[in-house]
Amino acid sequence: MLENKDFITWSGENCVVVCGHDGATGTNKPHDPVEETDAKTKEKKSVCPLYTGLTCEEHKAIRREVERPKDDVGKIEVPSGFPNSFMVGPDGKVEKLEQKDAMAPGALQDALLAFQKTYEAKPITFKKWDGYRKLLADSDKALADGKLKAALGPIAKVDADAKKLTPGLLEVVKTKLAAVNEKAVAQLAEIKDGTLDVAAKLKAARALRAEVSAKLSSGNLPVLAELDAWLKETAAAAAPAK
Repeated sequence: MLENKDFITWSGENCVVVCGHDGATGTNKPHDPVEETDAKTKEKKSVCPLYTGLTCEEHKAIRREVERPKDDVGKIEVPSGFPNSFMVGPDGKVEKLEQKDAMAPGALQDALLAFQKTYEAKPITFKKWDGYRKLLADSDKALADGKLKAALGPIAKVDADAKKLTPGLLEVVKTKLAAVNEKAVAQLAEIKDGTLDVAAKLKAARALRAEVSAKLSSGNLPVLAELDAWLKETAAAAAPAK
């Protein structure tokens, strides 16, 4: 199954596969890591001789962590015997796979799809999720640098798919938008309380408005209403008497 190219391609996009193994299994003795030289870097590294792509410490750690996860979310009571396969949902729900389903690519894919359908939200493929992750990372960096337009733009791209996002990802977007709004509110306060003359303050506030005016599925950032009210009031007060 682990060499079935169609299943490898499908699982790489539709589920997260982890392998936990620590100690002997049946008549097989515990195995030790081996050292190999990276073909590109020529550096020596420790690898697992049994599970390609993992180190022995990684699959041992996974074996320990599934039985003692944080807050017991996704806790797996591993029975005696081997191998054992489980499906874990985003809410921590655990369902054991029957051996007949776990050992054949087609049956396993059907079981995983059936498990996915127990959740209302449509699943997001890894390629799509990875794109969202990179956009949100770009946003975080821009926000840390104080670049509000550059921070809001990537979030808006993720938000454009709002109807397709999972509840968890929607919450992430909401939190990121709140952080941008908070920074914008702070910048507006600095403009209001600063030493610039009225004309310069109006110019700075309009520039700030342009940075945070991206269209969002949930409407404008709350700071826009505050900006518009202040701009209107301040412009009117600064206008020459007729």
